[in-house]
Amino acid sequence: MIYPKGIVQFVGSDPELKARFSNIASIDSVNTTSLTMLQGDCAFEEYMLAEGYTRSRAIRKYLYFVASTYSIFNDIYQYFPKENANSTHKDDVSAIGTAPFELIYHAIYLYCLDSWDVEGDVIECGTYKGFSACCLSWVCSYLNKRLIVADSFEGLPENKTDPYYKKGDFCGQLDEVRANIEDFGRIEQVEFLKGFYDTSLLGFNRPLCMLWMDVDLYESAKDILNNVFSHLSPGAVLISHELFAERDFDNGLLKSTIGPAKALHDFFADHDMNYQAMPFENGFGLVVPCSQGNRVLMSSEHVQFLRDRCRQLDVVLARQRTVFEQDISNWRNEVEKLLQIYRSTFDFRLKRGVKKILARIGLYRKDIDA
Repeated sequence: MIYPKGIVQFVGSDPELKARFSNIASIDSVNTTSLTMLQGDCAFEEYMLAEGYTRSRAIRKYLYFVASTYSIFNDIYQYFPKENANSTHKDDVSAIGTAPFELIYHAIYLYCLDSWDVEGDVIECGTYKGFSACCLSWVCSYLNKRLIVADSFEGLPENKTDPYYKKGDFCGQLDEVRANIEDFGRIEQVEFLKGFYDTSLLGFNRPLCMLWMDVDLYESAKDILNNVFSHLSPGAVLISHELFAERDFDNGLLKSTIGPAKALHDFFADHDMNYQAMPFENGFGLVVPCSQGNRVLMSSEHVQFLRDRCRQLDVVLARQRTVFEQDISNWRNEVEKLLQIYRSTFDFRLKRGVKKILARIGLYRKDIDA
């Protein structure tokens, strides 16, 4: 599993933890290792949540980031427009193409890349209605990075490789996307790059820590890779949608299947470049340029564990808040009953000072002292 550099250093500095979590103490880069390392269970994640956060500032910051970011993503999902009024394809009826549980992978990875001093901004190629851009703009704000949103804003282009899609599918217009990010994201972190990728990305020259590729077509993916890939900083990564575990992956590499998977396969083959690829959930995956023989550190199981525990904590806190609010309501009701009994027995003409005190805590109103 990948971890922020500060957490790796914390484990390595403590003899007991170094012996207990030797696989973490031996990590010397953010993405890959040449060592044979077993991912193992989620014992270290358990440690961080149960005890580690009390001992390490790096762990506290990391867990806070994961929990708060995932909560923001889910809040955005709750209120973001759900329906595409201009649907042209059975798959673009929904206005949301990527779920919060997927985007937490991007967030965790960006946090870790930043901690290991991987330079550059983030580019999202393919934004649709802007949901993922809304989410990632919060991450970029936290990490002081720019989010470049590149899209035609006219839907898909014509293509010759996949008849499943046609021109204009998955269209989110620029004004619509901008409004969504203004409403739900951090628009001040965002730059828009409009046009089809064979022209809009020509001359692109910005260092990047992450390329997030959410396109459907082989042609689009190849145009992105040809113009952007060379600007990935050392240690930077690529995450792509339309990469399916059973269809597109083969022992850490990508097959020459269809769409982005085929484009990635062909690109690395054409440039004789080494890489490792890993499927995540729900049809997206990670691609890491690396030396031959290296293994990817990232682990879906560890992300899922940490993500789901954060959601469980949200549920626990919500329940505690509900119980607390109910206790307050019950307490107010009991006090009100006592006051009613008092009024029926005595002349309830309280002095002005006492009335003010009761009014401050919500237990006195002029209309009930008539």
